[in-house]
Amino acid sequence: MIVLAVVVALAFIVITVVKRIASDADREAVAPGGAEKQRIQSFWAAYNRANTLRTQGDFAGAAAAYREALQLNPAHEDCLYYLGTSLEERGDYAQAVEIFRQLLAINPSSGRALGELGNTLSLLAPGASVDYEQARQAFLQNIQINREQAGPFVRLGMMELDQGHWEAALEKFRVAAGFGSPDGNFWVGYTLFLQKKLSEAVPSFRKVLDTYAHERKITGRGVLSEGDVLPAPGKPLTALEKAGLKSMLFLHWTALRMGGYPAGLPHEFQLRPRTSLETAPLPADARLPLGASGGRAVPIDFDKDGHMDLIVVGPGQPLKLYRREGEKYAEGTEVAGLKGVSDIWTAYATDYDSDGYPDLYLVRSGFLGSGQNLLYHNNRNGTFSNVTAAMGLEGIRATAGACFFDFDGDGRTDLLEVGASDREHSAVRLYRNVGDRFVESTLAAGLSASGTAVDCTAGDFNRDGKADLFVLFWQTGGVLYANQGNGKFADATAQAGLSGIRGRRFNAVFFDYDKDGLPDLLVTGHAPFEEAVRTLLQPEYRPAGNTPRLFHNKGHGSFEEVTAEAGLNRCYGTMQVLPVDVDSDGWTDLLFVNGSQDAQRL
Repeated sequence: MIVLAVVVALAFIVITVVKRIASDADREAVAPGGAEKQRIQSFWAAYNRANTLRTQGDFAGAAAAYREALQLNPAHEDCLYYLGTSLEERGDYAQAVEIFRQLLAINPSSGRALGELGNTLSLLAPGASVDYEQARQAFLQNIQINREQAGPFVRLGMMELDQGHWEAALEKFRVAAGFGSPDGNFWVGYTLFLQKKLSEAVPSFRKVLDTYAHERKITGRGVLSEGDVLPAPGKPLTALEKAGLKSMLFLHWTALRMGGYPAGLPHEFQLRPRTSLETAPLPADARLPLGASGGRAVPIDFDKDGHMDLIVVGPGQPLKLYRREGEKYAEGTEVAGLKGVSDIWTAYATDYDSDGYPDLYLVRSGFLGSGQNLLYHNNRNGTFSNVTAAMGLEGIRATAGACFFDFDGDGRTDLLEVGASDREHSAVRLYRNVGDRFVESTLAAGLSASGTAVDCTAGDFNRDGKADLFVLFWQTGGVLYANQGNGKFADATAQAGLSGIRGRRFNAVFFDYDKDGLPDLLVTGHAPFEEAVRTLLQPEYRPAGNTPRLFHNKGHGSFEEVTAEAGLNRCYGTMQVLPVDVDSDGWTDLLFVNGSQDAQRL
């Protein structure tokens, strides 16, 4: 019996050990090992850090953290998607497209990736690489995945609108409206408004407002005032509120052109003027002849007769010169030797050779694409000559703007260009005037930069007698370059208190707004259409972002922001700003030119 008991005990021990070994093996199969566990923990730490940075608006930091996470899990769809959107927010459109395509290679049915790919490829923004055909294919694939969604049809319609295909745009918007989309109905009305089919536009705007009224239960509440239908200040807008605000404004503009609001429109949707703006008729000598092309107008007394003439330019349009003759303007393009010049983004009058006569610098491409800029010398006899090649300025490059200043104190006017960088060109390009030509001096001056720069302005911010520079980059902020006096510039952004000027901003300008003799800095802000409309309809609305930013020069090499104090903390959607003393009272006023690059806002 003792022997049997021992045998049984040994058998029990063996079985227990075998079970424990099997259990341990099972746990090892289920639970990750130390290295795998560390990888998973590191991934989630990087991913969560990226999400936090993205929600805080630090898209550069977020993109870096998402890339770190993807090193640990390359196929994580959310990580790829948010990396793409973060890159898009930074203006890195080509990289964003690449990331969305990586996501689609993993999941070809990702509707959100197709939508963002289409949005990015059709976006008209500085530095973007527009490809309408590929964008169209992305939206069509998205529709194949889900035929019941309005969004892709709205985006297809906007893309057609940007190309001037109004009927094709209407077709897409009407499909979206058929799904009950307020956005679809608004864009139908908007397109008809552009076509001057005002009576046809009214029903679409009213459909949006009827839906809006039903949603807010206006009739049941007995609302009788316009203020009750406007969103509460301080709260983000819903999709319906965005469409509703825009419809209210366009219905108002339609009513002005048609002689009144349509019958039956509730009074709460009928806008009433809050202020009056009286404008005197233009004097005869300020009127251009019929047929003058649109675009940008640059004043220039090219013939030195004491009267300001005009150069009018625009993408896809011929340049026009209008000479002031007494109380009228006469077209004089051909006589001035400028016939055949076309597709100019903007123009600058500058005396690069210091002969007392203004020359012309013509910038091509603007925010999209690239082109050959042109320098025309004023021959001092009423004509201009193209001296681009002779002065060393040949070359295809992307240029959004330029400024002229004497950076090295030699008495000659130097040239600074800004635009999108490529393999051969910096986003900031300095051309030193050596008398008989311009010499590219970017690297030597310490100004080489990548990315997309959209504007530049020169001024002696620290009163050391040397011209300094502020360069504005699309989405990523501005850089203040302090002139060191030895042919070099140094980044003085942080110590001057100008860090963090991010967002969609097109213009920067030094000007003395408070007449203290120091150059202050204004950086404009673009804004979504509905935010600009909200500013028009709600004067009390003070947004948290997308406003101009005004920085007061404190006089010791630093600035302080005074946007709110100056009453500029509102959304305008500004494309260009002009500091000018409008009323001749000795104080510099600001003229904001608002709109967008696309055809989706006026």
